[in-house]
Amino acid sequence: MSKLDTAPYKGVRDFYPEDQFIQNYIFGVWRKTLERSGYEEYNASILESTEIYKEKSGEEIVNEQTYTFKDRGDRDVTLRPEMTPTVARMVAARRRELGFPLRWYSIPNLFRYEAPQRGRLREHWQLNADLFGVKTIEADIEMIAVAHAIMKNFGAKDEDFEIRLNTHSSKEDLEQVIIGLKFSGIENVRIDGTLARGQAYYTGVVFEFFDTNPANPRSILGGGRYDNLTALFEDHEMPAVGFGAGDVTIKDFLETHDLLPEYRPATDLFLTLKRTENIQMIVDFYKMVAELQNGGINTATDGSTRENGDIYKAVERLKIPFVSFVDEEALTKGVIVIKNMKTREEHSVTVSETEKIKEIVKA
Repeated sequence: MSKLDTAPYKGVRDFYPEDQFIQNYIFGVWRKTLERSGYEEYNASILESTEIYKEKSGEEIVNEQTYTFKDRGDRDVTLRPEMTPTVARMVAARRRELGFPLRWYSIPNLFRYEAPQRGRLREHWQLNADLFGVKTIEADIEMIAVAHAIMKNFGAKDEDFEIRLNTHSSKEDLEQVIIGLKFSGIENVRIDGTLARGQAYYTGVVFEFFDTNPANPRSILGGGRYDNLTALFEDHEMPAVGFGAGDVTIKDFLETHDLLPEYRPATDLFLTLKRTENIQMIVDFYKMVAELQNGGINTATDGSTRENGDIYKAVERLKIPFVSFVDEEALTKGVIVIKNMKTREEHSVTVSETEKIKEIVKA
């Protein structure tokens, strides 16, 4: 019997702890920035009726660029390639119940059947932020300003990226948006008459943020005004502005500008009991572990009989920053020696002093 391939499906990713750490960091900056500006998180299923995308994009795009199939009820179903039609459907479904202006965001995973390349995979996660119910350009200015704040909260400087604008209505709108952004202190903006967002539903100002580093000359995020998308579901049109930012492209940007944080595992302390057959010592050891965990210190343990050197190697591979070897004396006195794996500095502390231990391991 042949062995199965360990590689993931082409165009998707496995997230080992170091990768998940980076993704959680990106998601965290997105959430913190949007919620600070009054946006609420929503979500929906990855499965949508294919009809939504056929109406918006046409059958050819749906058939060639999406994961579309028949379910067991002979219904056409698509793994969502984007979130905007979904949020338009949700808003249309409860328009009379919702309060406006409506500020929503989501971080869905999306699927597109296309050739994988740098910055573009078959599955990715994408921040979607949308403002519904504001017809005036104040909404356009707000969305661009929020996107700008996200970049700044990642540590980017204004010279690291450029905001390019274009429009499907009037040039006057562009000029007012630029003036409004300048009042907000945002000046890394220019009009780009060649800029055209790929989606057909945009009706007004469109924008994209571009990396200015020659090593990564690509769009980081983009969006614009779409005032008629809810008309797919009802007669009433809803003014809306939104943007999307993919996790792949933002990670490429952060790597290019050396802005990614250093990996640190969730575990603060690795606690191990020196070899013993004394049952009471083992019981006391796990009481100690529970006391540390209940005190807010993320503590992992080792139940093996490995030598100290082997345990050190394991802790280094796990990248846990602190380790402590517990013996009978430590259990009797309630005192442990915590060793910093990077500096080799040691701290002798009483287990009950959890606040002091937190200061050491979370520094």
